[in-house]
Amino acid sequence: MSDTGEGTLNTQASALSLRPLFAFWLGDNEMSEARRSAWESLRNAGLEVVFITRANLAEHIAPGSLHPAFRYLNLAHQADYLRCYFMHFIGGGYTDIKWVGQSWLPAVAEIEEQSSLWAGGYAEVSPYTVSNIEHFPARLPISRFRHTRLELEKRWYRRRYRRLIANSAFYFKPGTPITSAWWRELNLRMDALAPLLAESPARLPKEKPGDLVDGRPSTYPVPWTFLLGSILHPLSYRYRRHISLRLPQPVFEHPIHGHYHS
Repeated sequence: MSDTGEGTLNTQASALSLRPLFAFWLGDNEMSEARRSAWESLRNAGLEVVFITRANLAEHIAPGSLHPAFRYLNLAHQADYLRCYFMHFIGGGYTDIKWVGQSWLPAVAEIEEQSSLWAGGYAEVSPYTVSNIEHFPARLPISRFRHTRLELEKRWYRRRYRRLIANSAFYFKPGTPITSAWWRELNLRMDALAPLLAESPARLPKEKPGDLVDGRPSTYPVPWTFLLGSILHPLSYRYRRHISLRLPQPVFEHPIHGHYHS
């Protein structure tokens, strides 16, 4: 009988006690058919899938461990914050709810087996998906010098985008220098944002500064990539020697339905 390798991978997963794959759905809205189908495809990764919702979030986090201003974030930024929490304190995989067509087991087994590897993902897909690290909240102004420096830094990362970990799917060992630096910087940014968020909490799931909400431009203060990509892209380059980029890339257009919608 020929060996397809599936049995070997399953044995490998069991022997290594691989950490689970987390996915978040924090809203009360129903998933679209495409999104639900994508959720069902997550099992193709070969890891235990743990689905985090508003109802079961408290079962997975330590009491009082989230930043006090967390509740003011829009749902997308809450998911950004939780990605860091889960990767730093629990470890394992994270994926957006997008179609997974390939097993993660070979890439994840490599990460778990090699002490020099702390994380894995897939390489950023384009220079233009590199985060806008120079975008800071309008009410947290930075000096012109720092803004220019960050703009130049972004251009530098864009030329090296294939060395950066992308944000839609990854796997981390917990408590490493990269997750520690990520968690520390995330909460420093939350400290600075806290009074602004208390004044202007999010009212929409994906609210952005300036969006029209109830007929007026939103004063929600958090730029789109400020709490995830703007932190993780620079860190992934700094710690690139400890990151594998062999994780399968999620499918950005559903193979049947096309756009995922909500």
